[in-house]
Parts: sequence; C-alpha cells; structure tokens
Amino acid sequence: MDGIDIADVTVCTATIPTRVELLKRAVKSVENQTLKVKKHSIKLDEKREGHCAMLDAMIQEATTKYVAILDDDDELLPRHIEAIYKCIEETDADLVYPWFKYSNLPDGGHLEMFAYKPWSNDNVHQVPITWIAKRETILEVGGFSKDFDVNSYEVDNQGNRIGQDFVMIKKLVAAGKKIVHHPELTWIYHVGHSSTLGMPSRW
Repeated sequence: MDGIDIADVTVCTATIPTRVELLKRAVKSVENQTLKVKKHSIKLDEKREGHCAMLDAMIQEATTKYVAILDDDDELLPRHIEAIYKCIEETDADLVYPWFKYSNLPDGGHLEMFAYKPWSNDNVHQVPITWIAKRETILEVGGFSKDFDVNSYEVDNQGNRIGQDFVMIKKLVAAGKKIVHHPELTWIYHVGHSSTLGMPSRW
C-alpha cells in the first residue's frame, strides 16, 4: 500500500443489546485487517431508533474521508479494508463494494449473478451494505434515513426486501455518483441467527 499504514476510514457498526456475541466477531475481524483503520465506531441502539439512525449518527460524527459499513453479525476477511481502500483511492469512486459469500453457502446466493461483474447504472441492483464510500457523498444524498421508512417491507421483483442498502444505491445513482465493484471476495455474510433487517420492530 505504498507505505500507508492506516487507512483514512471509519468503520461504522450499528448494534443492538441482543447481539453481544455476534458483535465480538465483527470487532475482531476489524482488528485483524492487513490495513488498519483510523476508527471503528460502534453505536448501540438503546431506544429502538433503527439501523439507519445509528449509521447516520456515526457518519455525521466521523472525521475521516471514507466510511465503511459493517453489520454487527457479519465478518470481514483480513484483506477487506486494504483491497477496497486501494480501489476507491485509485478510481476516485464515491462507493466501492467488494464481493462476499454466505456462511452457509459457497457463494452470494440470489445476488451471485452480479458477482465480479462491473457496475452499470443501466442495471441497478441490490448491493450488500458492506462497502466503503466517501463520507461527504453519503451526507450529500441525505444519509440512510432520508426517503426511507425503517419499518418498510417493500420487496423487489424477486421478493427480496428493499432495504436501506438498496435505497442508498438508488440515491447515489440518481445523484450521478460513481459506483465501482471491486471483484474480490472480502467478507462473510453470516446467517443462521435471527435477522432484524435493521428494523427496530423486529427485536
């Protein structure tokens, strides 16, 4: 990484009281990165405000050029930050997303059709939230809460919920921002436990 020892990145993790053990794994995966970050911000949703509110608060408070999102139940592989930080610096993208695998599957499940394929604004699709982005860009489009009902269960044409991650991608595309896919598997999407989908009504 050309002598860079610490990435200008804040990792943001929203969590809830029932996820203590899962959170430990996520924290450990940040600590084990080959390229360290300036801060791992963790915010506990004590008042059931929802995932979006927690992320927006952390992004507002961050002082780094970039923010990276990590859900409390997922896990970064050691090269995650190094790989996508290098990509976003080289491409000057507003957001870079890598690829993943489910913990109980060898691939990305229903999203696998998009794996390792360049992003196209002509084929906007769901992108899991474990990405890195310019902090100012996320703030410019209003963060996660704007234009999104955290308790909404609207689904796409495949029957998958349109969550805050997909709404964010749509807002970036509408604003003419640059999205880049880094074709490397860098994190694990853990399943097998109760999912809240970021909805405060589900825990």
